[in-house]
Amino acid sequence: MGDFGFEQGGVAAAGGDAMSPTAYQTDHLFLLMGGNPLPNAVAALTLLKPGGTPHIVHTRQTQTQAQNLMALLQEGFGYQSSPLIDLDSAQAEALIIRDRVRRRASVLMGRVGLNYTGGTKPMSVNAYRAVAEVCPDAIFSYLDSSTSAMIVESDGTPSPRLPLAINLSLEQLFQLHGLRWRANQPPLTEPILPEAAAHLAQVYQSWGLVRNWRQWCQNSLLPLTKDRDYWLPEWQLAEAQPVSLTGLATPLKDVLQTHLGASQGELSLAKACQRGFGSLTQVCSWLDGLWLEHYTLTQVQGMAPGFAIQEAGLGFHIVEPANPTPRYDKFEFDVAFMQSYHLFALSCTTATGRGRCKQKLLEAVVRARQLGGSEARVALVCGYHRAEELQAELEVMGRDRRVAVFGRYDWPRLGRKIAEWVERNG
Repeated sequence: MGDFGFEQGGVAAAGGDAMSPTAYQTDHLFLLMGGNPLPNAVAALTLLKPGGTPHIVHTRQTQTQAQNLMALLQEGFGYQSSPLIDLDSAQAEALIIRDRVRRRASVLMGRVGLNYTGGTKPMSVNAYRAVAEVCPDAIFSYLDSSTSAMIVESDGTPSPRLPLAINLSLEQLFQLHGLRWRANQPPLTEPILPEAAAHLAQVYQSWGLVRNWRQWCQNSLLPLTKDRDYWLPEWQLAEAQPVSLTGLATPLKDVLQTHLGASQGELSLAKACQRGFGSLTQVCSWLDGLWLEHYTLTQVQGMAPGFAIQEAGLGFHIVEPANPTPRYDKFEFDVAFMQSYHLFALSCTTATGRGRCKQKLLEAVVRARQLGGSEARVALVCGYHRAEELQAELEVMGRDRRVAVFGRYDWPRLGRKIAEWVERNG
């Protein structure tokens, strides 16, 4: 698994044959900035020569995205920096677009390209005309998101469709959007007590045991460890009484005794913390449902080697660099991993109600699309027992088969289910 650092080298060297990206790489590449900078990042990492120069055309609305992209390309991949081409509010003004792009293109030395995946239609048309006018041998290209291929224009012959060999890390994806996770709460790459989580996943196949576990959490665990919606401070948790196991069914007691050091009648948070947790708060969160995220990460890591998954983690507490210490996160991801430049985001909840599960998935779809664009893949791992019905409803609503729902009856074979989902959408 990766350590969430930068992955160097955007394009794998593949020789100079006609289907190799290197045959179409340029010294300079014009990029038209849209609302999501990811397609432009893919274009630059595919079609710019090492050490080449991106020329990013943006409007007033997309200036921040352009700045983030330029910073990533320069700092993360070693490309040259160049002044941004600012259209201000003239995203539909043909004369201004052509003039500003033409002026930049006319002084460039070396091979020039234009990728017109992003930007407005007037930006695409007029930037194309400007580059073609002063650079008749320019390479024009477009990212086809439906097939994850880079299409290069070719006169008189079928356009080459270049395979993509891009490796973006999760950290780079967040940086591209001007986001990062809390410095004091980095994502975890190693699940805590995976055997205990797997034991609970098996126990959750019984509806009676599901109810019994939730009753124990509500009536025994939470009253000792929470103040309304917030966990008590660590010092108060350290002084809390052991949690009684009275009323807890034998299979559930077995989980706590085997994996968390519980005695026959009570669970000591301090003793449980010694089993691999970083804090007492983490122990409480794990017991209250976070164990499902750790189980899911274990299943992802188990199938990762067969699907070229670079890294996977859980617990993404996202903040904006401009406000790094807010009381609340901007948003959270439960479990996420990258395959090439595709984001796979999994939202996890032990909730069994259809409404809560549906809400959780819709929230995850919005967040994932903000980062990974329309190509982001989103799944829900939940306690709802009719997962296929919920998935079918969402597919009809969104006409999107990249969304998946894994209910609690899927948990015993969750790794295989996730692998099938990745295979369909990788």
